[in-house]
Amino acid sequence: MQFFRKKKKEDNFFDLLTKQAEMLAKGTHLLHEYCLTHDERVADTVIKTEDEGDMVRRVLVDEINKSFITPFDREDLFKLSSKLDEILDYAKTSVDEIRLFKVIPDTEMTDITAALAEMADHIILAVSNMEHHEAIASDEAIYVKAMENKVGDLTVKALTKLFDEADFRTIFKYREIYRHLNQTADIADEAMDCLLKILVKMS
Repeated sequence: MQFFRKKKKEDNFFDLLTKQAEMLAKGTHLLHEYCLTHDERVADTVIKTEDEGDMVRRVLVDEINKSFITPFDREDLFKLSSKLDEILDYAKTSVDEIRLFKVIPDTEMTDITAALAEMADHIILAVSNMEHHEAIASDEAIYVKAMENKVGDLTVKALTKLFDEADFRTIFKYREIYRHLNQTADIADEAMDCLLKILVKMS
């Protein structure tokens, strides 16, 4: 794949972060599609996307280690990259749990993953505008943080309905998946905190 090539010195850390954001968005959208379609081929693609995302992060970390100069604080760069990677990891974990527990995604799960996919689209906008359009990047990051509250509300609604379920095994299985989906939104919120901190330092 093109982004696996040997990187040149002038290659941009912002481009690599944007590639990470694009990979997490791809994985999150596929997770939502899997919840809609229950197509195991889509689930397999989520797993493959997570592997590809790991490779993008490995390239970025290698570039950090080889570079004397980074566009902003090296620690902040590493932390933002780590949080973006973690979002994609959670998408894979959700697929793994759906399969492990033999759960059929319900309407509530579909609604939550739709919100996560929307968050991911705005994460791309936030990250891709960091270098040249800081105000847009900030606005998009704030939007993502607001979406975290929406995911929280959807999770509470899902759990409220779930706890009316008589079968405790069903409650346990769905609760674990809801919990991981909600944590995905929490990590996205933390990633945007990192991004906003970087923007303040860059200004």
